[in-house]
Amino acid sequence: MDDKKQPGILETVRQINNREELEKQERFEKKNNLQREKYGEKLAEEKKELLKVKQGVIEESEMLASENDAVVKYTFFGKVKNFIYHNKWWLGIATFIFLIAAFLIYDTLTTVRSDVRVMLLCDADEIQGRSENIFEFFNENVVDYNDDGRQYTDIVIIPISHNMEENISSAVGYENSLTNLSTQFQLAECMIIIADSAVDELIEPETTLENLEEYFPDCPYVDGVKLYLKDTRFAEIIGCDKEDIPDDLFLAVRKPATNLSSEETNQTNYENAMETLKSVIKDLD
Repeated sequence: MDDKKQPGILETVRQINNREELEKQERFEKKNNLQREKYGEKLAEEKKELLKVKQGVIEESEMLASENDAVVKYTFFGKVKNFIYHNKWWLGIATFIFLIAAFLIYDTLTTVRSDVRVMLLCDADEIQGRSENIFEFFNENVVDYNDDGRQYTDIVIIPISHNMEENISSAVGYENSLTNLSTQFQLAECMIIIADSAVDELIEPETTLENLEEYFPDCPYVDGVKLYLKDTRFAEIIGCDKEDIPDDLFLAVRKPATNLSSEETNQTNYENAMETLKSVIKDLD
């Protein structure tokens, strides 16, 4: 009787698995060794071909040419990544241009363009404090000149005071007002003016403002280039007492002039301002 202990079923399975694993590992190593040998042989052949080309033995090598012309196959995401990598500068420029264009389009669609702009040059608190009412008053009398489907008046406030001591005490603010005033007179945007005599020396009314007597000879409030507002319904319209309206507060229209705006823009804005003033005078009486 053979006393040698026979392995159990689990041990037998383990031995079989170990043997299969060893055989699998041997086959893998054999395959790798064969691939390395073939790759080594290929490199050796390519080196020989390259040496022949360098020595002038042959002009060109089909082997090397086929290697250089090999097509790299990319996945879809690989193609996208490769495209972005090789065109990153152009893509960056295109993205920047797109963002600028998108901003301009958004700004054009959302910004309300004014049909008429009014300069409010008086520094009287009661007048400046009623700027919203003045805005509403002109909105009721303006026409949709720019054809954007909305009637809109823009009020530009530039306080100019009669009191020179007050002007000097706030030198920075006064200087800013003068700069703004000069800029507006270089542009053809604000053609309608509401002001008092404090601005006379600055804007030279007889030179820069239109003679309203020629257009409204029957209007009792017009005197030369100025339409005085004290005795009109202006106080009632903007919601303040008549005593709060300065005696020298006037309404005027600038003459079209050669400045930073085009001649066409000057003339168009001037005509719109005069048309608006006709409607305003009817409400003031």
